[in-house]
Amino acid sequence: MNLKSDCLSCLLNQSLRVAKNLHLDEETSKKMMQVASASIGTYGEVSPPVAAADLYPKLASFTEGDDVYKELKALSTKEALRLLPSVENKVHTISDAIKAAVAGNVIDFATPNHFDLTTEFEKVFETAFSIDDESIFLSHLESAKSFMIIGDNVGEHVFDKLLLECIAKAFPNLKLYYAVRGRPIINDVTLLEAKELAMEKVATIVDSGVPTPGLDYGYASKEFMKLYN
Repeated sequence: MNLKSDCLSCLLNQSLRVAKNLHLDEETSKKMMQVASASIGTYGEVSPPVAAADLYPKLASFTEGDDVYKELKALSTKEALRLLPSVENKVHTISDAIKAAVAGNVIDFATPNHFDLTTEFEKVFETAFSIDDESIFLSHLESAKSFMIIGDNVGEHVFDKLLLECIAKAFPNLKLYYAVRGRPIINDVTLLEAKELAMEKVATIVDSGVPTPGLDYGYASKEFMKLYN
């Protein structure tokens, strides 16, 4: 999908959220927005993820390091770990773990929409999926040799690990993998956050090589694509 006008405004709004998240002074914030505006105006026929991959390193140049959401990602992990014990008490099956992972998907402090996480987890355990392919999923696991989760947001990855732990218990011969982004991009999980969570205790961590949000095959490493295919 190529950039639409709404995508351009979204990228600009993301830049403003980054400036606010970094607590930049007004003058520096203006400079960041000027850089963002100039960059966004050149993107033309590229996809939104590719545009974001170009934009975020430029935003990061206004702070130390290469991760504009470092503090926010730490907060997301802290919040997820706070909820984890109560969630673990409700997880007795792979079905429960899937629901926990789905609820974990709302942990995205990089978006303007925030949710009451405790309420979201309570709702998801009380609600049936409108489309429930669990039996198909489990049948695939029974015949599979490997299984991979492609990580998304930090915080969510805490409950990805819980799901992997449940799958490992039910299918001890299944080789498990967890794929991460190739470098910091928005608040997506990278090798750093996966290792901080000791994800390697349950799955082999794979650096996808992808520097974009989502999964752009054009950037993916050979190791990742071999496993993915």
